[in-house]
Amino acid sequence: GVYFNDATKAVLEAKGETFQYIERRKIENTGGVVKNNEPVCELYSLNAYPEALQKKVTLLKHFRNYLTEQQKKSDGENFVEGNVCSNELPMVYLKKWVRTKHAILFRLSNQTVQIVFYDQTEVLLTPDNKYVTYVDKKRKRSTFPLNDELVGSHPEMAKRLKYSREILNQLLNGQQKH
Repeated sequence: GVYFNDATKAVLEAKGETFQYIERRKIENTGGVVKNNEPVCELYSLNAYPEALQKKVTLLKHFRNYLTEQQKKSDGENFVEGNVCSNELPMVYLKKWVRTKHAILFRLSNQTVQIVFYDQTEVLLTPDNKYVTYVDKKRKRSTFPLNDELVGSHPEMAKRLKYSREILNQLLNGQQKH
């Protein structure tokens, strides 16, 4: 998907034929109360969409082609055309991102939090905070139950989890000290 400068988003479904366009709008409910900035999702085909989205669709196609080529280079002969992901709605998209001194934090619409550190390590936290996925410097991915026992046995991951929690707490408290 693409997170545009105007805070709208476009998420391409797994087969690459349709996309979900997400923007925030003021919505009036049945009681006449206006809710600000409610996300509105609309589904379009890459071949049929509003004229106002022309530039964004062009960018979406460009990024799709670029990322597909990068994946082909990375996978080599193991590359499989197409995708095994489901096409379920609603699609997961980026809700918020923050750049800090040591990492970039992404909060997704399904409540997953991904922290990509500048040393190429990553931490992914599940929405229920029961599991953590850690990607080490050698790109080895491991998933563990999130508990104190785990933290003590993986010092590199523990350090990144601590930093991740600090950043999340700052975001929740409205601070942005990095």
